[in-house]
Amino acid sequence: MRKKTLLLAFSTAFIISACGSNNITNIPEDSVDEASSVTSVEETTDSASIAETVEDNSNSENSSEINGYLPSSATDFKQAYKEIIEYELERSASVLPDDYDAYEDTIECYWLYDIDKDNIPELLIRYGHCEAAFHGKLYTFIEGKLQLIDGIGMGHTSFYAVPDENGILSYWGHMGCGSASKLTLKNGQLESEELYSEDINEKLQNGEDAWYKAANEIIEGAYYLEAFDCYNTYPIDMYDVIADYSSGNTPSVPTSYSFPENNPNFYTDIMQNDEIVSAVALDQFMNTPGEVPFSMLLEPGQIYEYTHVFLVVHGITYADLNSDGIYECIFYLSENDQNKDYRVIMSLQDDMVYAYLTFYPGETKITENGYFISEPGEYTHERYVKRVLYNKDNCFTYAVPSEK
Repeated sequence: MRKKTLLLAFSTAFIISACGSNNITNIPEDSVDEASSVTSVEETTDSASIAETVEDNSNSENSSEINGYLPSSATDFKQAYKEIIEYELERSASVLPDDYDAYEDTIECYWLYDIDKDNIPELLIRYGHCEAAFHGKLYTFIEGKLQLIDGIGMGHTSFYAVPDENGILSYWGHMGCGSASKLTLKNGQLESEELYSEDINEKLQNGEDAWYKAANEIIEGAYYLEAFDCYNTYPIDMYDVIADYSSGNTPSVPTSYSFPENNPNFYTDIMQNDEIVSAVALDQFMNTPGEVPFSMLLEPGQIYEYTHVFLVVHGITYADLNSDGIYECIFYLSENDQNKDYRVIMSLQDDMVYAYLTFYPGETKITENGYFISEPGEYTHERYVKRVLYNKDNCFTYAVPSEK
């Protein structure tokens, strides 16, 4: 079957733009009363050992550079995917700072998604570090072997889940033009079918409130897929949890919730008493300060390099993020009590309270059972639903179906 160079894409994520009082008493006094109202690889493999055989079904121009490389110890898709990412990171580390072309051919992020619904997710790796340079490769794992399927264009592109059928939606959008194609895997080959194409520039020039067609209007039930930081392979380890939530096979929801130690003031006491928390970046933009007094999270430059003023705590709420019946505490930090510049999730694990840090979160509400929901607004006409998975220093955000 003749292969196509797939230059498909869409940018629906919020545009990241980076840019207080030093007083913890900015915590609202009535925050506790509002509690019920809210609705790494263990063993790495050096690049020299990643050298057996990749079964390459691709005719893409950029596939030959990784021919001959396969994690030699791979016994399942999780190990194979982690080792190919480790290999790409090692290759990235060898690139000289002034070698632009080589730098734009290094790994930036990845996705996990079961395109052909055979219960083995495919791995999509994005290379490059700006929209103009983004390109990617699609891997799968069949009969104990890592296989490179094809190269995929990824500039100005987002990917959406296609539930219950073979496929992933690749949505491209740039300067008023957009198109969406369903990519499918058949007999080890990647196929593409364009489902939508539109130029909305004339509507925009006429002052109309024009949008590209929503993904779930193109394919019923389609939902945005979250990319994962290439330095974080914990999502690969925890893929089974992601798959359960994607398929609706979720754990039972507790019938009631409580606070740690049955103390409604547990989290606010930590803030007021400036107790030690272990602060961890939940995305690639934030710092990981480690074990620090709570007040240090509010100081300039601590959780994010470019904060230059003390931050204010606001929007405190509570939700059960891991279905154990115990509330986590969620709040926002910013220069005032209006913006949501950064989100903090505090969770008691063993004897330590962990604080997970997120840059410019987009949710408009958080449900009591742990869903972060972004309703359509100024920057998008689609609905996004996410969850957070964590275990002490390991953590990530992932997308789930958007059901109202």
